[in-house]
Amino acid sequence: MKPFQTHRQQISILRGRGLTINNGSTAMRIFERENYYNVINGYKDLFLVKNQNGQVVSPETYIQNTTIEEIYSLFTFDRELRNLYLKYLLIFENSMKSKISYRFSEKFKEPHAYLLFKNYSNSNLNQVLNLIAIISNKIKQKSSERNNNSIKHYLTVHGNVPLWVLVNDLTLGNISNFYQAIDDSLKDKIAKDFSLQFKRDYGATYQISKESIVDVLKIANLIRNLCAHEERLYNFRLHHQTRARHNSQLLSIPAKLLDGRLFTMFALLKLVLPKKEHKELKGSLDKLFNSYQNKFTTVPFADILAIMGFDANWKSYF
Repeated sequence: MKPFQTHRQQISILRGRGLTINNGSTAMRIFERENYYNVINGYKDLFLVKNQNGQVVSPETYIQNTTIEEIYSLFTFDRELRNLYLKYLLIFENSMKSKISYRFSEKFKEPHAYLLFKNYSNSNLNQVLNLIAIISNKIKQKSSERNNNSIKHYLTVHGNVPLWVLVNDLTLGNISNFYQAIDDSLKDKIAKDFSLQFKRDYGATYQISKESIVDVLKIANLIRNLCAHEERLYNFRLHHQTRARHNSQLLSIPAKLLDGRLFTMFALLKLVLPKKEHKELKGSLDKLFNSYQNKFTTVPFADILAIMGFDANWKSYF
C-alpha cells in the first residue's frame, strides 16, 4: 500500500519528475478541489516521456516544459467533453425508449407482455431470460419502495405497469439488451422509425439497418456510462469495431474514420438524432475545441483531437 502523501509532498514528487509547477499554491488548490489521483493519474500519460515503442520510460519523467496547467486543462477539457456528449446521448436514449415502448406495446397488448418469453426472439435464450429477470427485479424493487413512484402507482391503481412507464426506470444498457432480444420484425420497425427521420432531415436514400441501431446502442451505452461515472473519455476506443462500411455509406464519410474512437459516436449520432440536435452538437464541439486550442504547448491540441478520431477536416463531413 502506498503511503499517504500531503499535497506539498505530491507537488515535490511531481517537480522531481520534471513537471513544471511555477505556483505551488495554484497546484494545491487544484488538488484540494479535484483530487490528485483524478487529475495526475488520469491525465499524465499524454505528457510522459516514452521510448520508441510508445512505452512510458522508467522512472516516470515528464516531457520538458510540461506544466501542471496543461495537465489540468486536459482534465477540464475531458469534463466538458463528457457533459456535452451526455446531453445528446440522453436525447437519443429518450427517443430509443419511446420507440421501443411504442412498437413493442403496439404488437403485444397483454399486461406485462415484456415478462413473457414468447414475445421475444428465441435466438438467444440466455439474453432473453436475463432481460426478463432484470425487468422483474426492477418492478419488485420499485413496488417495495416507500415513496409513491410511477411503477408502484400503476401497480396499485391499474394492476400492471405499461412498458412506456417502465422504460423510464431502465438503463440504456437494459434498452440495448431489449432491442437485441426482440424479433427482427420489431427491430426493423424501430430502425425504420429512425430512417424516416433521417430521410426527412437529409434526403437520404439508404435505409438505416437494425445492425446500425445495435452499433449505436452499444457504443452509446459504453460512453454514457463513462460520462455518468466521470471517467476519462477523450481517449475512448471500442475493442470491437462497428459495421463501418454500411454506416459510412449512410453518413457519406470514409469508413476508416469510423474506427471506434470518440468521433465514431459523434458520427453515428447523426443517424438517430434530429438534424437540429446533431447540428447543435457539432457547433458545441467546435466551440469547445476552439476554447482549448491554445491551452497546450507541450502536446499540440491537434494530437489530442487525433486521439479522439477528429481529423483536421472533421467539420466538412457534416
